Amino acid sequence: MGTVFFNLRIDESLNERLVQISEEEGRSKNKQIEYILKEYVRKYEQEKGAINVTQHDNINATVNIKKTKL
Repeated sequence: MGTVFFNLRIDESLNERLVQISEEEGRSKNKQIEYILKEYVRKYEQEKGAINVTQHDNINATVNIKKTKL
């Protein structure tokens, strides 16, 4: 399995909190987000069963999203 790169837009306050949590837990912000997502998927699969992934053509997809001011 490869690594998929993508940009994520989140609220500044949430970002600041994620940075603080990741520092406290000894992870980069990126690894903290990955950890949170893995835990969510693990819990989801425990409740609803395994997710079968059969589409592999977007493994190296890159999505670029411009930052916009609201």
